[in-house]
Amino acid sequence: MDVLPDTLQHWLREHRAWAPAMVFAITFLESFPGISLLVPATALLLALGAMVGGGLLEPVPVLVAAALGAILGDACGYWAFRWGGKRAVRRWLPRRSRRGYARAMVMFRRWGWAAVFFGRFLGPVRAVAPAAAGVARMPERHFQAANIASAILWAPLMLLPGYAAAQGGEALMRGPEGTVLLGLALVAGLVLVLALRQRTSQPAGSAARAAAPR
Repeated sequence: MDVLPDTLQHWLREHRAWAPAMVFAITFLESFPGISLLVPATALLLALGAMVGGGLLEPVPVLVAAALGAILGDACGYWAFRWGGKRAVRRWLPRRSRRGYARAMVMFRRWGWAAVFFGRFLGPVRAVAPAAAGVARMPERHFQAANIASAILWAPLMLLPGYAAAQGGEALMRGPEGTVLLGLALVAGLVLVLALRQRTSQPAGSAARAAAPR
């Protein structure tokens, strides 16, 4: 919790009802392409998770706000870059972000739905994956499916370390909120592993089919 300024911690204690709105704003800005590079969302969410673990904030509203902010941030980025197209990317994308954007485009073209899903968990790729999907005009239903599924898993994973640090391992297992967060984190990890195994097996299968005589 030392990551948050003392004044902000004090403000949250006095105005707990505003915590979900703050969490929503943090995850929205962190998920919107370009702006996400300027927001220290990881540190802030870890600190907020610690405040949840310390009993200062209610876990469910914070979790819901984190997921909704992430979903809408990615969706707005997708819509903006789908409308703006490649010209806007070439003109406005910061030079330091172009390598990440190029990697995201390569990853997106190869993996499609999984690129958007896994991109949320891959740091720099998260900042440009919605833009890549929009520029490439990925079908919106596919994008939104990956966007929503990944955000639901990402939110508890971001809050869990701070929550666990505040609660301690033993208390974490005893508390109902901790059990929910831990369960969601385990489900997230299992889904990630299974999805990755499935996607990595597809290129080999495709190559074999392509090489097969016709």
